[in-house]
Amino acid sequence: MVKLILFECRKHFLKKSLVIAIILFSLLNIAKVYSVYNDHSLLSKKSDPLWNNLYWDMYEEFGGTMTDEKIETLMSIYKPLEKQTADKTASTRSNNPDTYTGNVYNDYYFFRWNFVNPMEYAYMYKNYANDVAANAKENMDFYESLGNQYEYQKNADIAARFKGRNVEEFSYTEMFQYYIHYDFSALLVLLICLYALINVFVMEKETEMDILLLTTKAGGLRTTLAKLLSSAMFVCIVCFWFWSIDFVAFSSIFGSLEAIFSPIYVIENFANSSIGVSLGTYAMLSNLVKTAGILVLSLVFLLVSTFFKNALFPFVISMFLAFGVIYTQEMVLGSGRIFLKVVNPFVLVVNRELFRKTEYINLFNYPVISYIPALLFAAAWGTVCILGVFVLVRKNAVHRKGGRKHAINTL
Repeated sequence: MVKLILFECRKHFLKKSLVIAIILFSLLNIAKVYSVYNDHSLLSKKSDPLWNNLYWDMYEEFGGTMTDEKIETLMSIYKPLEKQTADKTASTRSNNPDTYTGNVYNDYYFFRWNFVNPMEYAYMYKNYANDVAANAKENMDFYESLGNQYEYQKNADIAARFKGRNVEEFSYTEMFQYYIHYDFSALLVLLICLYALINVFVMEKETEMDILLLTTKAGGLRTTLAKLLSSAMFVCIVCFWFWSIDFVAFSSIFGSLEAIFSPIYVIENFANSSIGVSLGTYAMLSNLVKTAGILVLSLVFLLVSTFFKNALFPFVISMFLAFGVIYTQEMVLGSGRIFLKVVNPFVLVVNRELFRKTEYINLFNYPVISYIPALLFAAAWGTVCILGVFVLVRKNAVHRKGGRKHAINTL
């Protein structure tokens, strides 16, 4: 079986055109990461050439464990700047020796955007989490008095998840802020998988090898299984390659992994996150879930290809299906239509929608956190596709074999 899997890998995935596509897409991905940094980072040369060095000098003083002394020192710098710029009458000269950046307004925005706002959020998050937990406990008492077990259990779970949450250290989070919201590489991986997988079953039909396989002892079942396993291996390898490029490119271009051990809710968009892991752990978890989503969509591509004898039609149909699930997911992102989110396998690819909020699905009057049914639905879609591939491959081959015999007898 191992030899058969390796044979399928060599036959379908060790192609010059495919290797070139992966290399070009990898370079394109790195270029895209750089454009994200250059266009959006507060520390890029495009934003202000002086901010990068100044930031890391100030970070030496204000980074790490937040203390009253650090906060007082920061406020002693920021408050005068705030007063000077409040009425818009401060000097706009760009070579002021009494400033950090040469300009009062530039100093104000530098400290406000890079230190004051993010440090305030981190420092105040403990109070926010305590308020969420306290409100959930109040709701528990209220719904218990009404006999509403579903809402009682939901609020009990919320209280348990938010209890004790705290951000103790101030860290540079900009790299992770953009990294966990980056989806371009997933689109590239989908296109590569679509291009590579669409011929896995079509090739045998074009050469009529699928009919010959029926004469083997297992009736082609082992070959079909080998194709599925080799395809899964290919998808996992491509995913691992691109996810690795993402992480290395972001950490290298942004120049920091300072927040890797910070809790995920240090990112403001994840203030209501359903999980409390570190950003480094979330990066690994997200990549695993993302790979699972790509695998399910790849199985859909393989299933579609079993209906056709050439690669053009399944390629076009699969392309439309891929963009269809992407569009459908975009329609419900940020909405309260939780069921429509979790039933779509593409939600695993953009899985921050599952983890940045604490949302529930009502399952037999019991609240289930949204990422669990999302994984179950994806597993169900994948199972249906696998069974469908086995059935259709054999059915198509038998039908074509019968048709061929009939044509020969007629002659």
